[in-house]
Amino acid sequence: MIDRYEVKEIADIWDDDNKLKIWTLIEELVVEGWSKIGVVPQSDVDAIKKNIKIDRPRMLEIEKETKHDVVAFTRMLSESLGDERKWIHLGITSTDIVDTAQNYMVKQSSKYVLEDIKKLEEELDSLSKKYKDTLIMGRTHGMYGEPTSLGLKFLLWLEEVKRQEKRLRAAFDDVCVTKISGSMGNYANLEISVEEYVAGKLGMKRDNLSTQVSQRDRLASLYLAMANLSTTFEKVATEIRLLQRSEVKEIMEGFSKNQKGSSSMPHKKNPISSENITGLSRMLRAYIIPGLENNVLWHERDISHSSNERIILPDSLNLVCYIARRLTNVLENIVVNEDAMLEHINSSNNIFYSQPLMTFIIMNTNHSREEVYDFVQKCTMEAMKDNKDFKQVLIDNDVYKYISKEDFDKLFNPNYFLRNVDEMYKKVNN
Repeated sequence: MIDRYEVKEIADIWDDDNKLKIWTLIEELVVEGWSKIGVVPQSDVDAIKKNIKIDRPRMLEIEKETKHDVVAFTRMLSESLGDERKWIHLGITSTDIVDTAQNYMVKQSSKYVLEDIKKLEEELDSLSKKYKDTLIMGRTHGMYGEPTSLGLKFLLWLEEVKRQEKRLRAAFDDVCVTKISGSMGNYANLEISVEEYVAGKLGMKRDNLSTQVSQRDRLASLYLAMANLSTTFEKVATEIRLLQRSEVKEIMEGFSKNQKGSSSMPHKKNPISSENITGLSRMLRAYIIPGLENNVLWHERDISHSSNERIILPDSLNLVCYIARRLTNVLENIVVNEDAMLEHINSSNNIFYSQPLMTFIIMNTNHSREEVYDFVQKCTMEAMKDNKDFKQVLIDNDVYKYISKEDFDKLFNPNYFLRNVDEMYKKVNN
């Protein structure tokens, strides 16, 4: 990941030095597993744990000759050992180390991913409660619809993020398995109990069945879950961008004291974080294609997945954390312009009462839906065309033949659009 978007906690996990430490840990655990069934003497286990050393420059030097990173790794380790070196990598293959370590690093990364998702949920929850009774004009097709609760926007996003969290947890659970099953995945050259021992020490489940690799449908589910989450990130960011436009100004990103919006136009205040989130969310979704295609390997395995996986797996986990943190920061500093929201509601000449009026008449009279719809629509068109108050236009067109004056006046109450919000919140919270 480039420095600009790097999340330190994730970068530290996927750092090459940390990866080699985990590879070494797994090699040690495999030796211990063999010792538990009497194959490796305990004295050799102790010697390996005492003497084994990681020398990455030496490994890279060996790799120039072997053209194989795990062979270079095991030979580098062996150089630090005595006769006990014979037990290193016993009965296992490269991907027993690589896949188990990679899945373990996903497990480590999941801690930070889920923590950041929780913080985002907490901020959305706070905003949903704060603005539960605040009216904002709802829009469909980009056009005015009816007023709704601003809090419901935040509550909707909260519920969606919670669903995304469930998918992520399921995907992490799917990925975080050990793969210590040998060259063909059939345990021909080692015992199943060795993998059971390693899995127990790492706090992971065992892969039920593998070939030379852990099957990449597992990782595909994670890429899909992260891509799905990215659509929610972008959905929130897009709404902020739309509502920050100059002609709207209802919701805006915070703008710090010395922040600049343009190198040439001093007046500019742009939704740069939301735009950044949009762009990076697209990157997350781009990883789906190689992530899915990596599941299609030849026979018991090939390494066509390996090259891109070294990039897309750590980068996607990094991006999820980065975006979640940046979006949480945006929401923590969000500017809500309630005056602008009220102004837009008031400037619509009450046409948003068209449906409440039509519904009331249909429910309380014998007039057909078609007749009432056409009457109300005619009045809305007149109000919009001539910039007149919808209520007055209705009166001028003899609305009282459909409804009493008392009922008519009661309908024109903006709180009508919030009447079920409390129940909606209860439904969600239950």
